[in-house]
Amino acid sequence: MTILAWNYRGIGQPRTVQELVRLVHSHRPKLVFLSETRQRRDVVENLRWRLGLKNVISFPGVGKGGGLALF
Repeated sequence: MTILAWNYRGIGQPRTVQELVRLVHSHRPKLVFLSETRQRRDVVENLRWRLGLKNVISFPGVGKGGGLALF
């Protein structure tokens, strides 16, 4: 089983999202865990489609930090 875990520090940067998509498509992990997403739940859930994954559980950050996502 392959698991990808990344302390993401915000998914607002297009280059970072492109790198994540490339990693997911090349390694085909069963689980993807992102911490420090710093985004609203709907933004993280929309990322699921770009990654080509079926499910996501996300918790938005509070204040200037935090946020978790499990795909």
